[in-house]
Amino acid sequence: MSTMRIGGLASGMDIDQLVGDLMKAERIPLDKLYQQKQTFEWQRDAYRDVNKKLADFDTYLFNNFGLVSSVYQKSTTSSNEQAVAVKASGSAYDATNTISVSRLAKAASGVSQAVAGAKSNTTLGEKGLTADTTITIAALQADGTYREEAVTFKPTDTFADVAKKLNQSGLNINAIFDDGSGKLGISTRTTGTVDTTTIDKAEVYVKSATGDDIFSTIFGFGTGNDQDGNPDVTALANGGQNAKFTLNGLEMERQTNTFTINGIQYTLKSETTTPVIITSQTDVDGMIAKIEDFVNKYNELISSLNDKIREKRYQDYPPLTDEQKKDMTEKQIELWEEKSKSGLLRNDSIISNGLSQMRRDLYSKVDGIGTNVIDTISELGITTTNEITNGGQLVIDRDKLRAALENDPDKVVKILTQSGQVTKDASGQVVSDTRGIVQRLRDSIKGMTQNIEKKAGKPTLTENQYSIGVQLKDVENRISDFQRRLEDIEARYWKQFTAMEQAVQKANQQSAFLMGQFGGN
Repeated sequence: MSTMRIGGLASGMDIDQLVGDLMKAERIPLDKLYQQKQTFEWQRDAYRDVNKKLADFDTYLFNNFGLVSSVYQKSTTSSNEQAVAVKASGSAYDATNTISVSRLAKAASGVSQAVAGAKSNTTLGEKGLTADTTITIAALQADGTYREEAVTFKPTDTFADVAKKLNQSGLNINAIFDDGSGKLGISTRTTGTVDTTTIDKAEVYVKSATGDDIFSTIFGFGTGNDQDGNPDVTALANGGQNAKFTLNGLEMERQTNTFTINGIQYTLKSETTTPVIITSQTDVDGMIAKIEDFVNKYNELISSLNDKIREKRYQDYPPLTDEQKKDMTEKQIELWEEKSKSGLLRNDSIISNGLSQMRRDLYSKVDGIGTNVIDTISELGITTTNEITNGGQLVIDRDKLRAALENDPDKVVKILTQSGQVTKDASGQVVSDTRGIVQRLRDSIKGMTQNIEKKAGKPTLTENQYSIGVQLKDVENRISDFQRRLEDIEARYWKQFTAMEQAVQKANQQSAFLMGQFGGN
């Protein structure tokens, strides 16, 4: 039940202003709670921003160093790019190969007989189809197998519809009807064939039909052999051929003109009259660029994290209240909040410990590579800068790195990408660590990320599932309690002032009565 409020009619006092001023003082502890809540939210967001940076670096490591082949750079050359183009993967051997191309792979194709008077809009019904027919078609695929699919044709389907249904099927074939010639053309989207030397097999053919075989009766395609060599099937496309070539004296065939052998991708462009020389070798410059990029990305992360834990904290710049913002410009608010948010992660133990672990990851020996070999990153010419203020950033001795790559690129790649595990003795001491640098860093990033999530959570967690969230919920509860308390205090003030107003009014009435009595006498 609300209390009736009398706003100073009797006393002449501005009760609204008086109560408002009194409540400003009462709200000071509430403002501090709101500021505390805002600080927790900013700190939570700052932690999550760190986790985003860690996730970005982890993704970079996975994409660029997750596989040996992604680090091992190779360069290849062809003595005749017009005939044979080449591209090497990291698994390619250093070698010189010769290749001669005697035949290119080509797709199978077939053309129907001319259908008299037929145009794209001519229907199958006009050419003799009286009922729906379902035709099962088999077509050669890129993997060398045949795919079968049933396609239904209706008397109302036009010749253009026939081509459209074939194109939209899962058979991977192309079809086109030409108005000028009245013919239907069909071809495979893949090259090659499964023909043997003794029998010609159609690459696309009619396997069965539940009704009229329109490809035979209307379009007039001829007969051929199916994939098993059985004769007298309606052949829709044939004549496909495999690429034929000789590589280092060995005659070979492939279904397509692009294929990979020993890590080198060959693309045959034309037949040759003289052998083409293919060379493959380690791309030292490319590997140096790759490692330099890794160092730069690592340094960016380290610099960002060091800035977070070294950032100055301005205790005299608490979060602004709504009342304070009313008297400030947007620029003033921006500059104030910049200082308010500064230093929220200063000297944070999670980040500091994570940085220390990442430094240990880099400089510890990588076990399991072998004896008398490169097994530390410093032996690659990658060391910590002498500038203490740089906080463990890396520098590269390019000459030393180049020498290591030229001498033993396999070992360099292993130091970075080797998969392994940590082995400990009965007392828990590490006896060996066969993990490469990248796996170590990713494991440490995962640990740091999990520790941050325990403190600052992530969008999918509730407030009860991380420590700052619990603190936020506690502050929110205290805010709710204090707001109810303020309502009670304000009601009490109004009750007191209302009582005062009523007393003043009563006194005024008595005074007026007495004055009236004296005046009457």
